[in-house]
Amino acid sequence: MLKCIGNIFSKLMTSRVELHASETCPECGSQLAREAGDHALKTAWQCPNPDCPPQVLKRVSLWASPEAMDIKGCDTGIVSQLVRRGLVRDAAEFYRLRLAEIAMLDSMDKQRAGELFDAIRASKSQAAWRVLFGLGIPNVGATESQALCRNFPTLDGLFAAGRERIARNGGVSEVVARSLADWFADSVNRKLIKRLEKAGVNFRSELYQSQTVTSPVKN
Repeated sequence: MLKCIGNIFSKLMTSRVELHASETCPECGSQLAREAGDHALKTAWQCPNPDCPPQVLKRVSLWASPEAMDIKGCDTGIVSQLVRRGLVRDAAEFYRLRLAEIAMLDSMDKQRAGELFDAIRASKSQAAWRVLFGLGIPNVGATESQALCRNFPTLDGLFAAGRERIARNGGVSEVVARSLADWFADSVNRKLIKRLEKAGVNFRSELYQSQTVTSPVKN
């Protein structure tokens, strides 16, 4: 419970959000929140608690999805079991799974467990833009992830760049740059990045295009 409260407080301190006066999340009881500002009325109220079960399921499902890390065989049913059993609560925990743990899931035989285990390991080599998209950062979709990876050689370099440089050089809007900076300002998210890097997930962009262009010599 203390972890949940700490995560919520950290999120509120690093983001421009407002709390709903009376509505709470039916799952965890947290006050609903939305991004503040001139466009606030266009933003839906959401649970700000990252440890809320539906939030965890949403993040883990996105990471495994074909649009992101494309972990073959990790369908909705498998993801739900992994989350419900407490085996996977964030992206990095996929890479701590043991074959024996996967084999114990419902409707999982030895062959299918081995294939899923191999697919999880293979996902470490996915393109960096898929890693970025799979993190589920607000306002950072697949298109924005690809643009950012064309302008930054590594995800480490991207997160270290800061809001102003991302907005200036990243090929994305100020809203996207701010979302990235706010997300990385959260210590929980910074630790997640370190754990993914330690697990061997690819952080080097194959899309990167150097801004330095050598002009041809004219006779």
